[in-house]
Amino acid sequence: MTEGKREFPQIPRKQFAYDNVEPKPATEPPLPTSDAAQNHVPNHYCNSRITHEKIEAIRAKSTLLSKPNIDYAQPADKYPESFPHFVRGRDSLREYITSLFTSRIAIYDGAMGTMIQNYGKRNKLEEEEYRGERFKDWSCNTKGNNDQLSITQPHVIQGIYKAYLEEGGSDLIGTNTFSSTTIAMADYEMEDYVYELNYESARLAREACDEVTAKDPSKPRFVVGAIGPTNRTGSISPSVEDPSVRNVTFDELVDAYFEQIVGLMDGGSDILMVETIFDTLNAKAALYAIGEYLEFTGLDIPVFVSGTLVDQSGRTLSGQTGE
Repeated sequence: MTEGKREFPQIPRKQFAYDNVEPKPATEPPLPTSDAAQNHVPNHYCNSRITHEKIEAIRAKSTLLSKPNIDYAQPADKYPESFPHFVRGRDSLREYITSLFTSRIAIYDGAMGTMIQNYGKRNKLEEEEYRGERFKDWSCNTKGNNDQLSITQPHVIQGIYKAYLEEGGSDLIGTNTFSSTTIAMADYEMEDYVYELNYESARLAREACDEVTAKDPSKPRFVVGAIGPTNRTGSISPSVEDPSVRNVTFDELVDAYFEQIVGLMDGGSDILMVETIFDTLNAKAALYAIGEYLEFTGLDIPVFVSGTLVDQSGRTLSGQTGE
């Protein structure tokens, strides 16, 4: 030992079975374990064929004023078969977005809150406009419930969607559903309208995407069903006096997210995105609900996740880093 210095023996690192696995280049994002995902089975987009009792129960309590269209398959010969064209029901979206993401920079947009605020600066968008005719006698104030505008002011929401697509050149747009869960809608006493809120927001986005795609079929546009974090957190106490307190359970989050997912998919979403996550337990609940939906339907739906880092440490509010 050198004087003043302590030397440590060099011990070889323990080897595990995975150390001997031959690395392979990734050709696509990690696949879920379902047969549909593993085999790249195209989504049939015929949601009326999905009759699982839990999904049917959510549809049965819908507040929509008429029976909705929930099928979005396109004729197989609508567009050419090769990339960059895409036909719903014929092509695998998983394969398509893999080709898209590996061939050029794709643009996703859909920050609805800021665009709605900008619209309100130029146009009248007060309590009366938020309520519309449908909710003119509602029991509480609804101004600020941006998701509600998909029902009461659909032209505003669809106009924003088209601006993202036509002016911004977005390939994918998020739906106006950041708060469209029973948990978040409790602030406005609109829990019963969750299916309709999600359905209408996704339907408006579907129509806008199809209209813009028809003008240039070589650049298909896709609807991303936006699943927000809710206004409650599963792993953080709302009380500074008692860190054990919770105002929502994991199962309640799962149920709320599942109802939202059914509405988003019935409205014509292509992709689901768990977005702006600040608590990873909420994210796990949303992903669990998505997993249930995929298991019940047998579909392969691409899933995105975005998180919110709250400070320069690069951590979420619940303390996790991206890694």
